[in-house]
Amino acid sequence: MKIIVDLQTKTVAGVTADGDFPAGKNQALIVPPEGFDPDAMGDYVFDGSELVRDAGAMLSRAKAARKARIKLEAAHLIEADDWKLQRAREREAAGWGTLAEVDAALAARESIRRSSNAAEQAVDALTDAASVQAFVWAVDVAVAAPRRMTHKQFMARFTDAEIQAMLKAFGDNPALRPWWERFSLARDISLDDAVTQNGVQALEAAGLIGKGRAAEVLANAPAAV
Repeated sequence: MKIIVDLQTKTVAGVTADGDFPAGKNQALIVPPEGFDPDAMGDYVFDGSELVRDAGAMLSRAKAARKARIKLEAAHLIEADDWKLQRAREREAAGWGTLAEVDAALAARESIRRSSNAAEQAVDALTDAASVQAFVWAVDVAVAAPRRMTHKQFMARFTDAEIQAMLKAFGDNPALRPWWERFSLARDISLDDAVTQNGVQALEAAGLIGKGRAAEVLANAPAAV
């Protein structure tokens, strides 16, 4: 085997097992150095007399390969959790479960994504190929599940008297009516949404729910089972 070297770029252009292979213009045929890895030709440069392995190229290639594996590993972990999300969605749709179950499954998958992103950033910060190849990552970025409830569950947080007072006031209160109309169209409610929080606090400020009730209404959603 001979190495085809591009004399202009000082890089490996290819390899040949043909003993009669003619070198092209600005090319040279040289004997491969001991331990030459044909799968890593891009790591080598020609110094004028022989091929030497470029540490920077090695590091760059090692990082690219490790990050590609991290992406693949993360994808496999997410795929392995597909059944959990499917089950949670089916239970919620049937009325046997809650949005909290769905959101817990979604948060677990997002944790995998964020952990893999952090792992890729950690790989980029490494300075030698050996460390890159030995790098091990884990799902260690915590992600809080969204605090969502169905429209029905959220309304159950208000007393009958509070709902009656709100319905009576919304027709005459220009500040609250748009909020109520948007809220009425929503399938689910996020307790972390600024619009939800501001609207509930406005109900308390308007005296439609008692003092301190806004905090109670916006408290954590029921935990996933």
